[in-house]
Amino acid sequence: MGWRVGRRAAVMGCAAWLATSAAQAQYYAPDPPLPEIPWYEMLELHAFVDAYASVNYNFPRPQWGNETFRSFDATTGFALSWVGVDASFQPDPIGGTLSLRYGPSAEILADRCLHEDRQANPCDTDLGLHVLQQAFGSWAPGGAEGVLRLDFGKFDSIYGIERAEAHRNTNYTRGLLFSLAQPLFHTGLRAHLDLHRQLQLNFLAVNGQNATLDNNLGKTFGAQIVYLPGPALSIRLGWLGGPESDDTAFVTCPAGTSYAPDAAACTPDPSAVEARRYGLNRGGANDLSAWRHHGDLVVTHYPSSDVALALNAIAGTEGVRTSLATSEVERRSWFGGAGLVYLTPSPRWGIGLRGEYLYDRDGHLTGVPEAQLVSGTLTLDAHVTGWLQLRLDNRFDALVDAEGNRDVFPIGVTDANGPRDARAHQFTTTLGVIVYSG
Repeated sequence: MGWRVGRRAAVMGCAAWLATSAAQAQYYAPDPPLPEIPWYEMLELHAFVDAYASVNYNFPRPQWGNETFRSFDATTGFALSWVGVDASFQPDPIGGTLSLRYGPSAEILADRCLHEDRQANPCDTDLGLHVLQQAFGSWAPGGAEGVLRLDFGKFDSIYGIERAEAHRNTNYTRGLLFSLAQPLFHTGLRAHLDLHRQLQLNFLAVNGQNATLDNNLGKTFGAQIVYLPGPALSIRLGWLGGPESDDTAFVTCPAGTSYAPDAAACTPDPSAVEARRYGLNRGGANDLSAWRHHGDLVVTHYPSSDVALALNAIAGTEGVRTSLATSEVERRSWFGGAGLVYLTPSPRWGIGLRGEYLYDRDGHLTGVPEAQLVSGTLTLDAHVTGWLQLRLDNRFDALVDAEGNRDVFPIGVTDANGPRDARAHQFTTTLGVIVYSG
């Protein structure tokens, strides 16, 4: 009897042990592999078409190129701004972005380099690169949820309050800061650090501003801190600095002359039987004293679901070499600010307000010393459908200084000698029609 009980207990214990072992084996079994997501489902595609009709009440002629201190609304009458296609693959850990643009605005954007000698140092338009607004590869070592992301190639600038695409902004036309003072795009390396849900850092090491190919040996560096104290407030503070002047210059001396470095000019030389083009080292162009600096502060606040507020303050300075005979530079500076308000009284309607001020002390941005530019814009938005947006943009620009108004906005016919008549202000009405996805 005792043996039978012991045998029965042994069998029950063995069964319990086997059951426990089976449960443990089942518990520690590896999870089945997750189903692979097709690559095309991880690809984000967006497209847009942007056209407009504009009236300048100064009625300048010809129609193209007389919209003073403007970016993409470069003509009066009906016009195509541009069309675009964006494709992006989020890095996990490898990804990339490609943004293609076609049309007049693509060429205007790519023509905004700071190079002085376009023959020696071409802009993106000269190289046919205006169709590539962005083209960069990305690497996130920790995957999509990691702290670090690196981008290498050509990409939009991280500075400023407005973007090139009209449907990404408060107003249809781009403001004074965007058109005259803001860096627009870079080519090089960008690093993004997502340190905390409230703190992000961005760093740049690039060729310069608004160019794929550099015009000097130096490089431009940038840093930006992004602070997000709450879901309705963000603060971005950034700096960008580097040499932007050509570090070479070319002088053509006619036959019978040659270039004399001491005189920084062509001087008589009977041995020079033919004209010759001389390449010169513009000493000092890459020195720290000649760097161009851009400081940028952007604050955005959403006090409610139908109100958005934004503030942008900028300051810039650059050392400019004015003569080949010396390596000394002259310091030139400017500063400005913009305030934006966007109201959405209903899902289909919006109202955008923008006010700007830009002081160009030395005329480095505008060509007008002591220029003080002011601008005010009222935009009425209609989201007709999820894809169609109409924007009626009414804008006033004026240039003033300590001596009073200056006449820089053309009236009537402009010829090779400039406008025959001009006034100190300009008022335009622009209707933008944008079809976009995403």
